[in-house]
Amino acid sequence: MRKRLAACCALGLIVLLAACEPAAVASAPHRIVRSHAPASNGDAVRVTATAAILVDAATGQVLYDRNSRLTWPPASTTKIMTALVALERARLDTPIEVSRPVARFREGTVVGLPEHAMIPLHDLLYALMLPSGNDVALAIAEGVGGSVPAFVDLMNEKAAALGATQTRFTAPHGLYDPDHYTTAYDLSLIARAAMQYPVFREIVHTRSWLFAVPGRPVRRLFNHNRFLSRFAGADGIKTGYVHESGMTLVASATRDGWRLIAVVLHSRDMYGDASRLMNLGFTRYRPTLLVSAGDPLAAFHISGADAPLIGTVGEPVYADLAAADTVERQATLDDHLTLPIRRGMRMGEIRFYASGQLLRTVPLVSASDINRHAQTFRHMQAYGFLSWISDLVLRYRPLVF
Repeated sequence: MRKRLAACCALGLIVLLAACEPAAVASAPHRIVRSHAPASNGDAVRVTATAAILVDAATGQVLYDRNSRLTWPPASTTKIMTALVALERARLDTPIEVSRPVARFREGTVVGLPEHAMIPLHDLLYALMLPSGNDVALAIAEGVGGSVPAFVDLMNEKAAALGATQTRFTAPHGLYDPDHYTTAYDLSLIARAAMQYPVFREIVHTRSWLFAVPGRPVRRLFNHNRFLSRFAGADGIKTGYVHESGMTLVASATRDGWRLIAVVLHSRDMYGDASRLMNLGFTRYRPTLLVSAGDPLAAFHISGADAPLIGTVGEPVYADLAAADTVERQATLDDHLTLPIRRGMRMGEIRFYASGQLLRTVPLVSASDINRHAQTFRHMQAYGFLSWISDLVLRYRPLVF
């Protein structure tokens, strides 16, 4: 009898501490069938590339994957990161002086920049991305980073910040170096980030550009990326080739406001591969609204709270779905939630699945203010520890919509 009484007192103390400290929440996640994808069609795609990936530019959802985590020399697709770092670090009207080493550089494709010429970064970006000038990449690196090694450090810092963890750069141009590598997946991350800049989108979509250098005749620079003329809706991004990498391409295309990005590495038919991947994406999948901002998605009872904790999302959630996909969601709560909880405060996360595959993970936020129930301790005093514990156990469960 004495042992039973001691056990009951210990249990009562634990529950009392739970009511006074971080809120105790039901931890069991729940999954609910939500919707079905709209009808579409599409067959298996033929890809000659050693590594390839197709992603939604807005969400990053992977629609096709073939060896996308295989490390590979990126060749001139490196210049996507060169442009991205330059855009983040300098103004477009920044004048960049061409140094003697840059003016004399002749490896691979070069534009030919005169020594001591002062050229705005804006113009150099066109010379970087259209004809793929290796000398231009060095000029940008020196002008923006102070030196080529310092600029390369910035490139690697940016790659890490984007989650491109299998990427390492040793130069801004992409000429072969065994220590200079990336993956198709990492290139998709870099391309998505670069395409957020309107000026970058404008540059990579341009077929030709008049390049003016003080004291020199104006020249017309042509874009090496023939995908722009081979696929309806193509709007970028960059080709690349060195012997060790083979033909590489990061391609972008947009239809009805929906942009896809394809990456193919070591391809025997890079424009064909990219076209087939884009056709797969645009014909098989449709961007679909999963939930709207403010939709009640899940509710949990919390000990001591004056109302159930309702979870929602702060912005609409979209995913690309195929015809046969059935979407489910799974909501979980963060550990150690404390009362009060304010509207819009993160309370956990919600994961969306299509046919068992993870589509999106987004924060779950509180739909309203939740405060501590004023009657909690009076209720406990009136009925005693054991009655209060029994009542709490009955209320300690998730609610599902």
